Amino acid sequence: MSEETVRETFLKGADTLDMRGSAVEIVRKGDGPPLLFLHGMDGLEAAAGLVDRLAETFTVYAPSHPGFGASDLPPGITTADDLGYFYLDLLDHLHLDAVTLVGLSLGGWIALEMLVKEPRRISRTVLGAPLGLSTGDRRTQRVVDIFMLSAAEVEQKMQTSPLPPRVDPAAQPVEVLERAAHNRAALSLFGWSPYLHNPKLRQRLHRARLPALILWGDADAIVPCDYAQEITAALPDATLQVLPGCGHRIHVDGAEPAARAIIEFAGVSSAAAAA
Repeated sequence: MSEETVRETFLKGADTLDMRGSAVEIVRKGDGPPLLFLHGMDGLEAAAGLVDRLAETFTVYAPSHPGFGASDLPPGITTADDLGYFYLDLLDHLHLDAVTLVGLSLGGWIALEMLVKEPRRISRTVLGAPLGLSTGDRRTQRVVDIFMLSAAEVEQKMQTSPLPPRVDPAAQPVEVLERAAHNRAALSLFGWSPYLHNPKLRQRLHRARLPALILWGDADAIVPCDYAQEITAALPDATLQVLPGCGHRIHVDGAEPAARAIIEFAGVSSAAAAA
């Protein structure tokens, strides 16, 4: 089964949730302890394989962020800080407790924004290559500026796995093109300026007291490993685990080891979840 077919099948299982008049696209899969999955810069569909793997152990709630995919962009939501409150409201809306929170890249940044607020419904968090801290200054650039590169250059840097064959946009369905355009526009909204970080987040991380596992690819060509070490050191109760051979897209390069690490950290097993 091709990667595109996997994504299409995955998205066919999505529901639409009404959040105070705004539509939220969400995939709900599995039967076990609750897990909220926050996708990265490339949209929910890109993480289909990891979500499916986690759904073997958890009940996974995997929404498309506001503005991404088929989710509406509610008025007033313009920053990752806003998204932190949005997802805390979503947990209230779904009446979920003792949630394992998993966020990748952009989703990891959003998870951090949740943790420094009021994460009473969250029990632990796993952050895969999270952003959110300073990405550079006037003289240096710590995190590669993806908005200054061509789409092809960004794709080459994002993962170590072979890229799928390029598909002529003219041959793709309109729905696929619209979804990709929504993802790019939303990423620009939340990540353009300041570039992929919240200048105030660093001084708030002491509030994120829940146990945290930080996953990082040792071949991440977007965000350096010292960035991972900085986030780990700034959190009160965090452990860093490096995944060999993985780039920034942990969900592509290391879906299986990432799933195992998440399951082990949450202290559950497929058998326990089924029981």
